[in-house]
Amino acid sequence: MSNVNFMPVLLASDINVYSMGRAFHEAYGIKSLMVARAKGGVITEETRILDYFEEPRLDETEVFQDTMAKIYRKYGRVGGPITGPEAETAGPEQMGVSEEGLPAKDMILLGCADHYVRLIVENKEYLKGLGYIVPYSDKPILDRITLKESFYKLCDEYGLDYAKTFIYTPEMNYVFEIDFGYPVVLKASDSVKYHKKKFQGFHKAYFINSKQELVDTLKLIYANGYDDHMIIQDMVPGADDSIYDLQMYIGSDHKVKLMNFGNVLLEEHTPTAIGNNAATLTVYNEELMNKIGNMMESIGYEGFADADIKLDSRDGKFKMFEINIRQGRSHYRVTGAGNNLARLVVEDYVYRRELPKILVKGPHFWHVVPLGVVYKYVRDPEKLALVKKCVAEGKECNSMRYDKDMSLKRRWELFLKDLNQYRKFGKYYPY
Repeated sequence: MSNVNFMPVLLASDINVYSMGRAFHEAYGIKSLMVARAKGGVITEETRILDYFEEPRLDETEVFQDTMAKIYRKYGRVGGPITGPEAETAGPEQMGVSEEGLPAKDMILLGCADHYVRLIVENKEYLKGLGYIVPYSDKPILDRITLKESFYKLCDEYGLDYAKTFIYTPEMNYVFEIDFGYPVVLKASDSVKYHKKKFQGFHKAYFINSKQELVDTLKLIYANGYDDHMIIQDMVPGADDSIYDLQMYIGSDHKVKLMNFGNVLLEEHTPTAIGNNAATLTVYNEELMNKIGNMMESIGYEGFADADIKLDSRDGKFKMFEINIRQGRSHYRVTGAGNNLARLVVEDYVYRRELPKILVKGPHFWHVVPLGVVYKYVRDPEKLALVKKCVAEGKECNSMRYDKDMSLKRRWELFLKDLNQYRKFGKYYPY
């Protein structure tokens, strides 16, 4: 490649941002610009692959628009992006300079957390008007995925199984009955709205053992400002290794370009991080992948997505939980196995090339916890043997351990984080 004329702008400050920034750095040797309210725990001053722009009020629409305009004026190409075959060969004279006189870049905007994707989509026309490349569907399409009630209707329409579900609304005033037994899982229908209302006792999802506990938890949630519907679901039994996720990229032509199906061998179990992937093994299920892909294509989706799924041992069926409208937390497993996610976006939206459809077969092992934790807490001997085989063959990756971003201080920071993982799993792992 003769020129790299684009800059990724990544919204959020967690492992998702780091993994996406790493993908761009591996593919093109460039730094991404991380934009967030503050640095997250996994990203410190030591990283060499991300620049940083801080705005404590980034979640507010007016501030968000002003911030994105300020960034575009500093770095973006006057007149908007150059896309297509000429984008790869355009020199400095074609790109020109930004409004502030710096060498101009085409600006690719990616949200790495649900609420930032929502902000991007709600302001999509404004951002495109500034000149950003915005690889997302319009809001009505995304709402069909993100609002759990409409999502389960889609599952019914496309033959995808999900756990027995009851929709609780505030108008019920805590008087209701469910037609399945306890324990149940309680979670917000609108997770983006819910996550704006952090409070004492906040959990991403609640595991409830009785009607009284369920009512008490609902009262706690509504007393702290959440005002939308809640989802009460039959708890699908099984340990972490019954959980799966499907990383997807659907192109600007609304066709599936890449799918990577993973068996989540370990999750985090601390209250505020419960459900976060910690170790995942890429596996293959063509029938399920095609079913989900058919649904995504049919609704006109485009961009990254990540489906949360669990295998129900009672009936042998894969049960859909939700689809996140972004690349998942463990998405580096896709890049680490050889299908760089950054290249997909650039080839599709910048160079406007046709992309083939790839269903990844694996196996490949991804983790962000030490192998010692993996070997101790993955209890299925066959799956553990496959993990060890992947490690022995070099088919494994860790999002945070990038050899081009490993200063002495960063090595020490990662060592301390690894030690903390032993403590957290020892305290919280329930199985």
